[in-house]
Amino acid sequence: MTKTNERLALVERQRRFEWQLAREVQTQTAARFVAGKTHDLLNLIQIVQLASLELERRCTGDAGEFIADLRKAADDARHQLAELMAVARPDEIIVPGAPVGAAVTAAVETVRAASTIEVDLHLAVAPELTTRCSADELAHVIYGLTLDAATAEAEAEAPDGSAGGAGGRAPRGIELFIRERMIDSRPWLEIVRGARVELAGEHFDLQAVEAIAVKNGGELAHSERRGGGTELVVALPVVRGG
Repeated sequence: MTKTNERLALVERQRRFEWQLAREVQTQTAARFVAGKTHDLLNLIQIVQLASLELERRCTGDAGEFIADLRKAADDARHQLAELMAVARPDEIIVPGAPVGAAVTAAVETVRAASTIEVDLHLAVAPELTTRCSADELAHVIYGLTLDAATAEAEAEAPDGSAGGAGGRAPRGIELFIRERMIDSRPWLEIVRGARVELAGEHFDLQAVEAIAVKNGGELAHSERRGGGTELVVALPVVRGG
């Protein structure tokens, strides 16, 4: 398979993942809405339970059986809503994802086989380091960063095929730095992409990268690079196993 076919297959794979990611984000948003409404209902049930205790104190005779039924119904509703809350908030249960080093290395090899853009990987994390991201999510972060750089590279080319920008001397290639940093006394993983190409605006592939980062408690940041070009940082909180 030629590099062109490999790249087309990689782009198609990325687009399918983006569609799946959009569905997951929609589901997550709906779950948070349900969780918020469930919390409101739990507060109302607590009011009913407190009111039933006051009624039991003030009433006598036949009212006792009615109040007991009311308290039982409220207690059953509270248990059911608590179960619904647990289902509606799966993102609150944080578990370690895939080892970062192996997932990133495999993704970079896939990109190298599918693209003419040079990718220089600098891996400086322990083999066991993990975030919330699955191996698939980490791979698509790398795919998104590199496909975006390839798009920027193509946009920097002049119509006649010569390199554009900086007097026609814009070199090809990106660097990926994978490192761990302490931010506000918390460990974070940073996936830093340095490119010698100035990015114009927001490319589509970066939207998926940012969505993956936000979904897993992180963010995507942009900054200028010393000596020209751009630097993007995908920051993800580290999750320790055990």
